[in-house]
Amino acid sequence: MALILGDFIWVNVFTALVVVYIVKYYYSWYTRENPIPGPFPLPLIGNLHQLGLDMGKGAVKLQKEFGDMFEIYLGPTRAIFISRAELTEKIYNPTLKNNEFSLRTPSNPGLEELHLTETGITFNRDLNAWKFNRRILNLTVMSPKFMRESVKFTNQICDELEKYWSTINPNNKIDFARWTSCLAADIIVTTSTGTKGYSMADYINSLPNSIKVKISENILGESLKFIESMYMFISCVMFYFSFPPFVRKFVPVIKTMYHKYRDNNIWLNAELDRIICNRKREIQSAPSDQPIENNVLNLLITLNTEMDTNKITGIDYSRPLTNIEISCTLKEIFDAGMDTTRNVMCYIMFYINKYPQVKDKLIQEYESIYGDLSKKLDVTYESLDKLVYTEAVINEVTRLIPPLPVFMRAATFDTEIGGYKIKKETTVILTKFEINLADPEAPLKLSYHGIQHCDELYMYINQKSNA
Repeated sequence: MALILGDFIWVNVFTALVVVYIVKYYYSWYTRENPIPGPFPLPLIGNLHQLGLDMGKGAVKLQKEFGDMFEIYLGPTRAIFISRAELTEKIYNPTLKNNEFSLRTPSNPGLEELHLTETGITFNRDLNAWKFNRRILNLTVMSPKFMRESVKFTNQICDELEKYWSTINPNNKIDFARWTSCLAADIIVTTSTGTKGYSMADYINSLPNSIKVKISENILGESLKFIESMYMFISCVMFYFSFPPFVRKFVPVIKTMYHKYRDNNIWLNAELDRIICNRKREIQSAPSDQPIENNVLNLLITLNTEMDTNKITGIDYSRPLTNIEISCTLKEIFDAGMDTTRNVMCYIMFYINKYPQVKDKLIQEYESIYGDLSKKLDVTYESLDKLVYTEAVINEVTRLIPPLPVFMRAATFDTEIGGYKIKKETTVILTKFEINLADPEAPLKLSYHGIQHCDELYMYINQKSNA
């Protein structure tokens, strides 16, 4: 009897706590300052059930119902979605000083648990560390020596891709999205680590009646597990960001996902540390007169060492990078490069097949620069600057369908957008928005998408808009 009574008391206490939490949650929601139109949230999960796993598609659906500026809750965190170009001027301000949106995200326990708020660029909230990591990327992935090396690697991978295509049985149905995923993964892995990726080889081996690529099962398995782990880490970041710690660790089903992501992070961190340590030993044991390959990993390891001719100075950073810093930078490069590269390649193929006249102009440009296209092309780093129309097409496609469905920022202090007050630490998420080409400010807005060769691109856009 006493046991039953004790259980009954605990049930009542738990029920009372839940009721108090729900009442407090909705009291805060109904009395919030300067409310913006948006869907009705639920306790703990907010509007995650309406946004869905694909934030881009969910945002488009909610935009149709609530307009170009609406608010939702990612768990307990308020987020404001904006889908109108003229509202983005403050958010895209490139300066750091007095910038209302210099941070990518607000303080978030999930990102802190992943140690992303103190490393890298994307989620780093330490301005000095952010500046240092930005300079690291400028001296690695933006350096001419890496660009030349990456062009060489990419040529080799594309030659491999062409060889695979020539052996495919004509009756096989090819999943082009899968192909582009494999191609993007192999390019990013190879240019970042100098170690060959085998995603394309694995896919060709999975096709029926194909000529199999002979690869050691151990090598293939290790390569695929590493790439799969990287893709899982990309999903993990959004999972940790969206769900508060209590929900991640104790709510059924979600708790299972949390354990899966946590175990993957443990394995990935250990694997990256192993790769970095092995490469350091290779570099140290190599002859002094032997040139070091200019992949990202080698450049990060030799940064600020006696092998580095462009040492970083200032900002209290003049030391070599630690294994953790190198690991975090590599993860950021993988995360930023794999999905975006895959998406852009798919979108470009779709549009140039939809508009044959664009494909014809691309072919004409390549013939004018590289000559006979039936022969092997000599694509060099220097020749890429001559592909003006190609760059215009790439930028126009990424305007029509951005490779990232959303772009996130956080208010660094109280501000205002579209007549609504935005409090400090509020998440602001930009989704795809259309640009009115008749607007005299259109060139300014287009420049936010990184467009460089404006004359050619504007000519092309106007032709398409008048068609």
